[in-house]
Order: sequence, then C-alpha cells, then structure tokens
Amino acid sequence: MIRKQIPLFIILVVVILGIRSSIIEPFRIPTRSMLPTLFIGDFLFVNKFQYSLHVPFSEIFGNRPWYLTEAKAPSRGDVVIFTPPEAGQESLYIKRIAGLPGDRIRFHAKNLVLNGSPVQKIEILGEEREKMLAQKGFDPERRYTPSKLHLFRETIDSNTHLVLEDDSFEGIKSDSEIVVPEDHFFVLGDNRDDTRDSRVFGVISKHSIRGRAFAIWMSHRVSFSDSQWSFRPERVGKLIQ
Repeated sequence: MIRKQIPLFIILVVVILGIRSSIIEPFRIPTRSMLPTLFIGDFLFVNKFQYSLHVPFSEIFGNRPWYLTEAKAPSRGDVVIFTPPEAGQESLYIKRIAGLPGDRIRFHAKNLVLNGSPVQKIEILGEEREKMLAQKGFDPERRYTPSKLHLFRETIDSNTHLVLEDDSFEGIKSDSEIVVPEDHFFVLGDNRDDTRDSRVFGVISKHSIRGRAFAIWMSHRVSFSDSQWSFRPERVGKLIQ
C-alpha cells in the first residue's frame, strides 16, 4: 500500500512546487525596509504570473525564466520580489517600483523627483500618526525614536502608499540623476532611511523580478531573545498597496 502511494506523493510534491514556481509563492518579510507598509514577520502571497507566465523551475537553469506569454511591464508603485544585482539567485528582496525604463530619477533632500517633477508626498500628523506608530509589531525592539519619525502618503501615478522617514539618518546619498535603462526598473524601500535599494545597488533587470506581492496571509513574530511570540490578526488578509 505504501509503495503505491509513493508515486502519488511525488506527483503531489511536483504539482505544489510547480504552483510555487510559476503561479503563487509565499514570502516572509525579514527586514524593516518596507515599514510602514510591511512589518517583520508578515507572510505574503506573491503573484508569479502578474507580469508573465513561465515554465516552472526554468529559472533554475539560467539567469532568466522561460516565458510562455509575453512579459507585461510592472507599473510604478507595484511591490515586487526580485533577485538583487548585489546578491546571488538564492537571495530575494522586496521593494517598490519607482522608476520605469526611460524615467529620470533623482532626489532633492529626501524627496523623490520623477522626470523633473517632485512626487506628491503628504505628511500624516496628529492622532492618525500616533496610532500608526503604536501598531503592534511596528517597532518591537524600540529601534526608532518616535519623535524623529515622519509618516507620509506618497502618490506615484495612481498608487498611494505609506512612506517612513527618520531624522536620525541624513538619508542615502543619491544626488545625481539616473536614467533608467531599457528593460530595467528603479526600486525603493518604503522605509526610505533604513533600506538597501536602487540608490545603493542600482537598477534591477526585468528578468530578476519574481512576481508582485499582493496580500498578507499571516503575520507573527518570534523573539528568541525574550522568548515571546506575537500574533497580529489585524494584518491577516490585508491587501498590499
């Protein structure tokens, strides 16, 4: 009986891995680089066919997958999973698309300037700001000084999302203008002063993008230092803007 079940088990494993490779893949947030949008310990679903459908496991055999459909370009504001140019294929980063091929990108102080026009950024103040900073899981290790934090709603095209800035940092130096090459994208972390993004490692290739993050399906964090486990049910099911 067991021998008869082994082939079925192998087929099931292959199907699950195939779905993970080309349709839907889970991803866990390991860093603070996307605060306040994503917290450490958020578990995401990544849409692998958002931009194209490719042959399962084909990315293993080269630096790009084998596409079954014509690739669709990401939009400004999309949150994407990708392999960064500074790391190997085993490393994955998550950042937000800020620049498309042909875009001119520069920063004036900490303000993003896109094709010569400052991107709209409205600061969140008062009770709403305090409520956001007090969210469970935002800063459990007390890394930040609340009085030095600034929360903004930033709008790129039709996408409005949250951005965090910290006066404790001068900001990543990126004074010169960058023109995004063909088939490449400029990406930024929403936590603008505590992230590694295109201001550090440069633009990313469209072939390095694994998919678009679209929803949180679980959110919890384990702290081994104080043996605490924190579950955040209010984040489950949240769509990623």
